[in-house]
Amino acid sequence: MALDSYALCICGSGKKLKFCCQDVLPELSRASTLRENQPEVALELLRTLQKRFPDKESVVRELMGVLLDLRRHNDAVAVGADFLKAHPDHPMMLLLVSELRLVREGFEATRRLLHRAFQISSRQYPEKVAGLAYRVAMEMLQRGSILAGREHLALSLRLSRGETQQTVLSRLMSVEGDRNLPAMCRTTWSLLPIAGSDEVVLQDQRARKLCLLGCWEPASILYNRLADQLPTEGAVWFNLGLCQLWDGRDREGASSLHHAATLLTDAEQATDAEALAQMVDQLWSQERVYVVTARLQVRSVSELVSRLRDAKNVRFLKSHDHEDCEHFPGTDHVSEVVLLQDPVGTTGLSALPESLADLDVFDVVDAEAAAASDISSPWIDVTTSEALLERSLQFLREVLGDLIVTSAGEEVRERVSSEPPMLLPFELRHVRPDEMSSLEYRRLLGEGMSAGVEVWLSQPLAVLGNRSPLEAAGVPELRRCLTAAVLVLHDLLRRRDMDPAESVTFERLQLPPRAAFPFDGSAHLGAFNSLSLGRIDVDTASGNLRELGSRLGMMGYVRLAERCFDRLLEQNQFGDWTEAVSACQTRASLARVSNNLELACSMLDRARGLVTGPDAFRIRLELDIRHLSYLLDDVRNPAVKSLLHRFRDQYLMKVPELRELLADQLTAVGATDLLSELDGGLAGGAGSGGGLWLPGSSAEAPAAGGGQLWLPGQ
Repeated sequence: MALDSYALCICGSGKKLKFCCQDVLPELSRASTLRENQPEVALELLRTLQKRFPDKESVVRELMGVLLDLRRHNDAVAVGADFLKAHPDHPMMLLLVSELRLVREGFEATRRLLHRAFQISSRQYPEKVAGLAYRVAMEMLQRGSILAGREHLALSLRLSRGETQQTVLSRLMSVEGDRNLPAMCRTTWSLLPIAGSDEVVLQDQRARKLCLLGCWEPASILYNRLADQLPTEGAVWFNLGLCQLWDGRDREGASSLHHAATLLTDAEQATDAEALAQMVDQLWSQERVYVVTARLQVRSVSELVSRLRDAKNVRFLKSHDHEDCEHFPGTDHVSEVVLLQDPVGTTGLSALPESLADLDVFDVVDAEAAAASDISSPWIDVTTSEALLERSLQFLREVLGDLIVTSAGEEVRERVSSEPPMLLPFELRHVRPDEMSSLEYRRLLGEGMSAGVEVWLSQPLAVLGNRSPLEAAGVPELRRCLTAAVLVLHDLLRRRDMDPAESVTFERLQLPPRAAFPFDGSAHLGAFNSLSLGRIDVDTASGNLRELGSRLGMMGYVRLAERCFDRLLEQNQFGDWTEAVSACQTRASLARVSNNLELACSMLDRARGLVTGPDAFRIRLELDIRHLSYLLDDVRNPAVKSLLHRFRDQYLMKVPELRELLADQLTAVGATDLLSELDGGLAGGAGSGGGLWLPGSSAEAPAAGGGQLWLPGQ
């Protein structure tokens, strides 16, 4: 069937076929047919066609496709670039060439072309621009430019649609919720308003429009020009710094923010600018403390494991999940081991052994499958700090001797992560003894973190002119930098869920608390950066306290989140019982993070008492499973036995497979002696006499006369 001349052209230009590609359509169709089996012939045909119709984008696009089929990437880019010389604002070709160069050359080499494509093509091809922005975001996150990665994800989210938008949203939420990243870098930052002449306001508006399109280099150029006109305007320098950060130029952005902090007249804005600048400096500092992995080829895994078991200061971990473990095909993760150092003291944390290195033992179970991954023999991976690696290797060579095939100095070494040196006082490598409860262990770690703050207070910091924080506290002109340094420290510590109270550090340095501001719920919480969130007055905040508390918890502000949920539960104004149960569960989780086991368990008990309806059995079971996991932080707590009896009497008859889950939990914490608590009772049919247990009555208080009968489903 002949194509309608007045239908839209198949090339996607938006023009009618008659006024676009009708002249070349027959030869394009022939080239497309030849492309699969005779690409060289198709190439010659398209070269000839291009000479006749150099301005036909459809011809150029097909020609580029054939060149890519022939793996002639550079030639394809050159063809597209030549077309753009004659048609610099062609939206589809800008996108095609940008994508080809981005994939091959990366963002730095493609930045200006990408920004041109973003400006020209966003209106006509928003989803294609969204795809490019997403690809840039992944590159930025991989290289550590977190703010740039987040903003490119936000741009992609604004432009994408449907399922793609849901995928982008999921990725953005994973970044914002990633506690391994500093909170300052995973929240949004807003440009500051700039006052001035009509021309200044116009330039600011132009820059903001470019930011909405993701064109942060052109926007930074405009702010740079404004900085030349208004060299003492802090807001201009702040906006310039943000644009540079969003564009992946982290060091330039930090420098601009440092300067902005010296010019901004609002003390809180100045502190925020300085804190963000210091955080970026920390992330990109050349001074790093590295964690490394060294690989040793070995022989006879069985004998190796035997020698490790016989060695002093070696502990085999029981918690490794072999089913979900990821490793090379044809191999097996045999054991996870910790090499220990003797305690250095007799009390507190110092009385605990410290980790020297983590050891992972792998064996070859399918030689053919392993060979496909270039693996021919068993091996062990040794992971530790760079400073402890040589000691760890020496220890292993002494213990394993001839079982290690790799010669000394020939180990394959890889840096896997790093931290700024300022966090060294908080590198607590202590290992919990089997006889110590998790509750007590976390309490000791909390003391260790507080002790680490004391060490940090006495360390000289470059940002304070090589003065220690305690020394800088007496220098008024360093107060802003000192406050920012405290904010950076606690942001980094919050990643570990054991952050000593920030307010205590402020008091220790005699710094005034940051100015709190009211929150009425009218502004979207996603518009607040993490430092602003931390200044919300949660005791007077109105609006959605649950959303506020959840956002604060996600950013690591556990104490503020606890206060939000305490107020929420005190008000007790829930739409239905499911909302109240959810609030109790969240409050329980926060209490556990704070190592308040009693409160955590009481919140779960409260939630359990609120449950009603046809799903009550399932929900109460889920709550009780969570309750048990909390109680096992202190396995000798008498409440553990009572809860196990509840499982025995109320659940095991109806859900017998639950026994395996409970056994796994008890085994993981070394409490196999409690397995007997699941035997007998009602589920085991023990006891004589009769009694009827009804849902809602006490399983721990049977009627006189012996056992009880539980009727499933009631």
